[in-house]
Amino acid sequence: KKPSHFLKDALAISVGFKPALDAYRVGSGSEQEDHQLFPPLQDMAYCKIAETVFEAVPSSIVQIYALLLAEEKGLDAIVSILISAATI
Repeated sequence: KKPSHFLKDALAISVGFKPALDAYRVGSGSEQEDHQLFPPLQDMAYCKIAETVFEAVPSSIVQIYALLLAEEKGLDAIVSILISAATI
């Protein structure tokens, strides 16, 4: 077990590079390392679920709320909400 692997993963998470790192690990067929709780594909799936639940859905709710409160409902706001919904 090397603490440097853990520190590299922690750094990737803190700078927002984890999705790219997960994709690389899954794409290259990397095996589960000693310090990892899950295999790369399962880890990536769990992170995507967390990202959807705690980031994408709340931001869509805020966009819809802002649109409902707006006096003028522009097409650009509606398109933005539709794009957000399509990417969830």
